[in-house]
Amino acid sequence: MKMRTPFAYLCVSGSCFLGHNAVMVVAERLCAALWLAVLLSFAAVAIVGYLLHSLFTFKQPLSLCAFSRYTFSMLLNIPLTFATTWFWYHWLGLPMPAAAPLASLCMIALNFLLSRWAISTSERNKAVHI
Repeated sequence: MKMRTPFAYLCVSGSCFLGHNAVMVVAERLCAALWLAVLLSFAAVAIVGYLLHSLFTFKQPLSLCAFSRYTFSMLLNIPLTFATTWFWYHWLGLPMPAAAPLASLCMIALNFLLSRWAISTSERNKAVHI
């Protein structure tokens, strides 16, 4: 697996970060429950994140198997996002425009490791079968 550059990861992750936070803030403004906001954000960001990381960050072909692994690994974000957002938003009382980005920052390293595992596993499997 070749990672194009750390800059590519930061750009794609930044896009996902902005998308997630936009969904969270808009959902809160529409009085959606926190769990619903997290699920809506997950659906949008998992699809966009997989496409962008595959094509730009890790330079891997798109595949249903890799998308499934990526989506499964990103499922860990649902309870983590809920817990960290709840902490900043409900427990500390910060407004959502501050709470959502703080929660996202708490999860950057985990997301890098999970993305790399999910997308690059298919390349390692191909090397074993050759």
